[in-house]
Amino acid sequence: MNDLDARLRAVEDRQAISELRAHYCHVLDARDWDALATLFTADGEFQGLAHVTGRDAIHRFFSTTVDRLAEGFWHFCTNATVQLDGDTATGRISMQYLSVKKGVSYVSAGHYDDELRREDGLWRFRKRQITFYYHAPLSEGFVGSPQYITPEGLPLPPRA
Repeated sequence: MNDLDARLRAVEDRQAISELRAHYCHVLDARDWDALATLFTADGEFQGLAHVTGRDAIHRFFSTTVDRLAEGFWHFCTNATVQLDGDTATGRISMQYLSVKKGVSYVSAGHYDDELRREDGLWRFRKRQITFYYHAPLSEGFVGSPQYITPEGLPLPPRA
């Protein structure tokens, strides 16, 4: 493979991984558990509130346990990194997660650490591990405004 072909393949791989990550959020929020399970390799792992291994276990966990956790949830991911190594890749992506549970709105954030593998020409999650920074009722989540400062670090009056 010449240099141009290798660079083009890297761009295509990064785009495919970006779409995989976005598709994960869309099918998760739509509760399309069949589609979600296919985003993982046959030996794939999900590690979050629970640790499950294999497509069947991933499908079972999401379609039973996760399906009952909230009336609705919405995932927003950004700040993605990818390190390619042939048919494998690793990376991290930041996540904001909004949900409604028993009529209460929740806000959370964290990140996913991903191990990915190309199988049959498609990128899939080999392992997806979530780390939560916080998960709190929206009413208790972010309160107040940040303290704005001068370039020297001195506090400015609150903004209206």
